[in-house]
Amino acid sequence: IGIARRGQRQEALALLDRLQPVASGSPERQLTLANAYIDAGEPARGQEMALAAIAQAPAPSADLMLQYAGLLLAAGDDVQVNAILRNVQGQPMSAQTRKRFDDLLYRYRIRQADLLREGGDLAGAYDTLAPALAQRPDDIQAVSAFARMYTANGDSARAFELYKPLLQRQPNDPQVLLGAADAAVKAHDYGFAEKALSQFRKLERNDPQTLTEAARIYQSMGQTGAATELLRKAVAIEQSEKQRVMAAQAVPTSITSSNPFAAGGSRSLAAASAIPAPAQVSLSGGRALETSNALETSAPRDTAYPGQIAAQQPLSAARAQSVRGNPFMAATDRDQASSAQQALNRILEQRSGFVSQGLSVRSNNSEAGLSKLTVVETPLEINVPAGDNRVAVRVTPVSLNAGSVKSDASARFGGGTSGAAGSQSDKGVGLAVAFERPEEGLKADIGTTPMGFKYTTVVGGASVDRPLGDNPDLRYGLNVSRRPVTDSVTSFAGSTDERSGLSWGGVTANGGRGQISYDDQTIGGYGYGSWHKLVGNNVKSNTRGEVGGGVYWYLRNAEDSKLTAGLSLMGMSYDNDQSYFTYGHGGYFSPQSFYAIGVPVMWAQRTERFSYQVKSSVGVQHFKQDGAEFFPDDSTLQAASGQRYTGQSKTGIGYNLSAAGEYKLDSSLFMGANLGLDNARDYRQFSGALYLRYMFEDMTGPMALPVSPYRSPYSN
Repeated sequence: IGIARRGQRQEALALLDRLQPVASGSPERQLTLANAYIDAGEPARGQEMALAAIAQAPAPSADLMLQYAGLLLAAGDDVQVNAILRNVQGQPMSAQTRKRFDDLLYRYRIRQADLLREGGDLAGAYDTLAPALAQRPDDIQAVSAFARMYTANGDSARAFELYKPLLQRQPNDPQVLLGAADAAVKAHDYGFAEKALSQFRKLERNDPQTLTEAARIYQSMGQTGAATELLRKAVAIEQSEKQRVMAAQAVPTSITSSNPFAAGGSRSLAAASAIPAPAQVSLSGGRALETSNALETSAPRDTAYPGQIAAQQPLSAARAQSVRGNPFMAATDRDQASSAQQALNRILEQRSGFVSQGLSVRSNNSEAGLSKLTVVETPLEINVPAGDNRVAVRVTPVSLNAGSVKSDASARFGGGTSGAAGSQSDKGVGLAVAFERPEEGLKADIGTTPMGFKYTTVVGGASVDRPLGDNPDLRYGLNVSRRPVTDSVTSFAGSTDERSGLSWGGVTANGGRGQISYDDQTIGGYGYGSWHKLVGNNVKSNTRGEVGGGVYWYLRNAEDSKLTAGLSLMGMSYDNDQSYFTYGHGGYFSPQSFYAIGVPVMWAQRTERFSYQVKSSVGVQHFKQDGAEFFPDDSTLQAASGQRYTGQSKTGIGYNLSAAGEYKLDSSLFMGANLGLDNARDYRQFSGALYLRYMFEDMTGPMALPVSPYRSPYSN
């Protein structure tokens, strides 16, 4: 077995094959050899040999049945193991047989305790484990199972303290190393976890199950590169078998409860000391208990094993659950991909590089030559993994067109001189690079507004979005940024009045935003606040403050569809009004007060190849503008003009509607689109986009829900 664990599996099997003649004729030796075949990754051959051994013994002894039960325990057939233990318990046993019985019962208790823990019944798990802890208080298996209970209960510190002395006694035990590393991660002691994982890797383990577990811990630390390396190794070991079925059977899957929400409770001392029922029976409310008991009373001992049980008894829910974890089952009866392959697929998909190419159009119905704007963008992004991080290069050609300033509006543009102001348009190409550390929720980017615009400047930002404390439902986000204001040609690119030679605009918002949110998949809520300073070229500076929040409910939350509805509130204020287009104004909507209340609704659904969502919100909006001087940043021009924009206050209905969808053309190519409409009392904006995304890895997982369409870096 040691040879097989070092990766020399064929050599180990050849040695076992040479031992078959020695074991022939002795059921005990055949069962020992059968267990060795299972440990070496040949469960089918081990099963065949075990059945042959039992068939050779028409009246198997208690010792032989206990050996067979040990094989069944390794195979995950807890119901039969329970029946054998109960049947043998009252029989006379030699000292050697009694030790075999005690050892099997000990391992059976630990297994049932683990299964109860996985099913959420921590109280029942402890009751089941307590006799084993009392019997062998310093044993690694029992103490490790106890530590896993503390981890499941959220008390990672206690679990960590239990693992430390175990590591001192057994510094090279792979299960202890992995358990300690997992507890250390949950206790936020990443240095200790790193040391434990490094020691595990020095052992050069070659069984896919422990490699997969180590990869999971690395991934929880954000080290997806190391996780990928271990999973590739695990999958390579599995795929080295000539027959796919044997490879799929190489790693038995653990049994999980069909009812993880069953209520737990403590049992009496007498009940806890008895042979515990299979965990699947406890978690399913005892529905399979009669089947288990029937094995002891209705079937003669010399004919009850193993065929009569399967032939005469119905397949209970608990038994079916056990079958799903049985490595003797053919691959067609279980999931085709192993746990290592599934984990590797998930990581490869998450880490996959991609190239996205989009086309987006945005247009409003505002006043031509001034606040009207049609934007056409063709963003390109190349995004690849770099170790545990991601880096991206973004190239975004942008074309802006506001139309021509009408003659009756020429006095409200630039220097306000007489004559035609002409058409207002611009175009350029924006460049940016981005960095992301997904597991820590960190993002950063730096780039420029489109080069070729009247004004080009550096833009970028950094953000963090992660859980608050140990509660994954509660999150916080912080963001600092310098972003272009894209309301108009003037604010985004800058304008020039050819009549007067004046140039101004190119506004950026510089500041930060904080947000906290909660979502437990039943109800959600959020609150945010932000502050920005708005500056531009020959433009009066401004400040903006915003606060908001909302709550929403999941009216439907299924695996492939979601429906939410809620209530949102927000308030915003600018220090001064920069909504106009004469020299010194920024050309962006900037009321001194703006309030909105809305009722947002979202529906999302996915199929195997298509995912879409529809969002809408209807509400009431109110804003107030104080008005402003024609030339707020030039006293000479203002003195000569003497004019002032009048203030206004309006209340009305506002609504928006958007739809987005993404279709999988093949395993690595996706096509998406989105449409949007925003409407207020005196304003309406339409938007639409198409994009293609090519993934460097095959995407075998489900479509995203809800879909997140690809957008330009300059999208609102």
